[in-house]
Amino acid sequence: MGLVVMFFPILMIFSLMLGLAAKALLAIWVYKDAEQRGMNAILWCLLMVFVNVLIILVIYLIVRTKGEVMKKNLGLLFGGLGVAVVNTFIAIIVFIIIIFSIASGGGGMHNMMDGYNYDDNYNYDDSYDYDTDTWDDI
Repeated sequence: MGLVVMFFPILMIFSLMLGLAAKALLAIWVYKDAEQRGMNAILWCLLMVFVNVLIILVIYLIVRTKGEVMKKNLGLLFGGLGVAVVNTFIAIIVFIIIIFSIASGGGGMHNMMDGYNYDDNYNYDDSYDYDTDTWDDI
């Protein structure tokens, strides 16, 4: 659990920076594309910044007016999507690491009785004489 605690803030900051980079790249692409198509570019850019990027991107791709796509701006779109995918994978990996660290050594239920001496001060009653001749062999 020590490594997770040590690297967790670093991974969270890295993930936050990747998320902000993805938002910025996709917001710039939506702004340029909306401006080229005669749509309200500032509104779409602000929506990309303040609302979930993937939801707004899907909505924008559905409602945008038809027109030619500028090939020079596609790099922003693919770069933003790539950064968003990498950020998602990092978040999933961090989540899995946290879950496994909690389950394996972070005080899970299976560790509750570790170190307990079960035989300490218990008087076993071995005075009863069992009739083992009548027991069936299993």
